[in-house]
Amino acid sequence: MIRTAFAELIGEKKMIANISVSELAERADIAKSTFYNHYDDIYAVADELYRELVDSLNTVIDEMVADHTSDYRVYLEKIFDFLKENEEIYRRVSTSPDAFLFIEQIKHLVLRRVFSQARFLGAAKSPEEEYIQMHFLTNACVDIMVNYYRGDINISFDELKAAVLKLLEKMLT
Repeated sequence: MIRTAFAELIGEKKMIANISVSELAERADIAKSTFYNHYDDIYAVADELYRELVDSLNTVIDEMVADHTSDYRVYLEKIFDFLKENEEIYRRVSTSPDAFLFIEQIKHLVLRRVFSQARFLGAAKSPEEEYIQMHFLTNACVDIMVNYYRGDINISFDELKAAVLKLLEKMLT
């Protein structure tokens, strides 16, 4: 209840510093003392929520790794499906300027897990070139999703997914 209330408030207030414990407790329909039984402050709620979102995405990737696929399209399709299912929470969290570290964690996760598991960058002539390609694609994919969640891209989620997959296909062939 606390994390749900926090997600709602961060979507409305945009900045963690603009959310008070009193306001959060009221939104979660709990006493302030209950809040303090679980968290030290508002930032602890944010940290836990961000960690939970990263862990959820990591679980999806774990399932894909267990399938032993090396096709990046399979990875990206499943990640897009996960992001669509959780669009509301990611939208709320991504709108906050305080989400910088969370977004960086997502980039690191995608880079470390997805692109390194899917050895698809056969066009790279060296490990250094592959490193640059992987970082470029990771940053581009995550940043475009953040821009979509923030309302900077006015198309449907499915149209965005199709456009990103089409662009990646062109870049990687």
